Amino acid sequence: YDCFTRSFKLSYYNEYKSYLSIMIRIWILCTTITTVAMTALRGVKRQDEHRYTGKQFTCFDGSQSFPNSVVNDDYCDCADGSDEPGTSACANGSFFCVNKGFKGSYIASSRVDDGICDCCDGSDEENGKCSNNCAELGAHLLAESRRKRKEQAMGYQVRMGWSADGKAAKEKRKVELEQIRSEVEHKKAEMDERENVKNEVEKPAIEAKEAAQAEFNAQEEERKRVVEEENRVAADEVFHKMDKDQDSYISPEELSNYANSESCLLPSDELQVMIEGGEIDTPALLQQIQDKIAANREEEELRVLKEERAQVKRAKKPALKESKVVDSEEKEEEEEEMWGEDGQRIVKPKPVEEDLEEEMEEEEEEEDVSPVRNVLTYDAATQRLIDVYEEADRIYKSAKEEYDNASQRLTEFEKLDGLDFGPDEEFYPLYRQCFELREEKYLYRLCMFDRTEQDGTSLGRFDGWGDGHKQMRYTNGRSCWNGPNRSTTVQIECGPENVLVSASEPAKCEYAFTFKTPAACTHVQEEAPHDEL
Repeated sequence: YDCFTRSFKLSYYNEYKSYLSIMIRIWILCTTITTVAMTALRGVKRQDEHRYTGKQFTCFDGSQSFPNSVVNDDYCDCADGSDEPGTSACANGSFFCVNKGFKGSYIASSRVDDGICDCCDGSDEENGKCSNNCAELGAHLLAESRRKRKEQAMGYQVRMGWSADGKAAKEKRKVELEQIRSEVEHKKAEMDERENVKNEVEKPAIEAKEAAQAEFNAQEEERKRVVEEENRVAADEVFHKMDKDQDSYISPEELSNYANSESCLLPSDELQVMIEGGEIDTPALLQQIQDKIAANREEEELRVLKEERAQVKRAKKPALKESKVVDSEEKEEEEEEMWGEDGQRIVKPKPVEEDLEEEMEEEEEEEDVSPVRNVLTYDAATQRLIDVYEEADRIYKSAKEEYDNASQRLTEFEKLDGLDFGPDEEFYPLYRQCFELREEKYLYRLCMFDRTEQDGTSLGRFDGWGDGHKQMRYTNGRSCWNGPNRSTTVQIECGPENVLVSASEPAKCEYAFTFKTPAACTHVQEEAPHDEL
């Protein structure tokens, strides 16, 4: 019995082992078939392979479902072309190039089996028709990626330093802003105080000046009236001497006699024209005589005043030293001293007295303006009021100038403090730095946070950021002929140093710059593995 039992158990165990072996083989075979079927599905990205398994296939847009056999049967069943990922049957379909060793990419289904190798692994054409150069492209891509990452790392280190400088500058500006604001308040109070003082003394001074001016005007009017009366009387005397028959009319003969006399005041040629005309306009002649007398009197007064003025100037001249007699030996020594060792002539400066004398002589020669005859002068009391006001006004203007200067500094600091230099103040060291690039016949200039130019023509003033801190906008530049004002969009990219790398005009009066700078470099992340590489 024991032997039978052991035999039965052994037989059952062997059968079970054989059955288990068969099941494992079947499972491996099914898995292999499924994997082969999935990986063999042409033009499908691995992440989408699950959508092509099973008995039914559903179009990606969900519009229809078909038996799985319609997939890649070279007939377009789905409106979105998703049932033909590996053929050119669908005009709107797309084919995925695996490109192992490089990077996967999609191409239009129309380019599948067209005789041109579009995928680097050649999967878009029949097997063996295209060579696989993905490894070579991948190696180049990897080297380029590492180069850029190295530059980014270098730029990021610079950016960190700039950020520290920018933050320190911002803190310093805060302190300076408070100081300037306090200074402005102090200057404003001082200016207001000076203005009040000025206003207090201004009215008395103005009233005194106006009173003195009114008195002077009245005296001047009286003087003019007296002079005019004297000129009229003198003209009447001349007329009476000319009017021999005292008939209050000047005949041509009387005028001729006057023209030939030594006391004649009028030009003889003008009188001759009157004589030849026959009838003499007596009132006009009398007026001419009076005008001439007034002119002669004016000229004499000005001559006297000018002479007095010249005497005052001459009195101020320093006494010139008498010239020393220089014997022949001294002259020879002077002549030797006039020439240097290098053979160059040495020009000796003139004595101060000679320079002053020449300057005063030149002033007298150049002076062709008649001196002022009558000048308003003030009495001592009025002059004191004027002096006090003028001093108060001078002090007020000085205080106002100091206040205006402080206010201007405050405005500039507030404008600077209001600028966005990036989330970490990393762009601050670039403030108003200018960079140039010559493109063909034009010289372009970018001045950070200020302006852009093309050969000196304004292409815009800084107007803020765009796309985070990846673009700078410069607007309201010089207007184009029959067009808008010029503007510039500056694309900011990471680079190991500051370089304006490109400048163009993609649209009329709209310019595009590309500027590389360490300030745009971010922290280098760990390199993520790529499935395709």
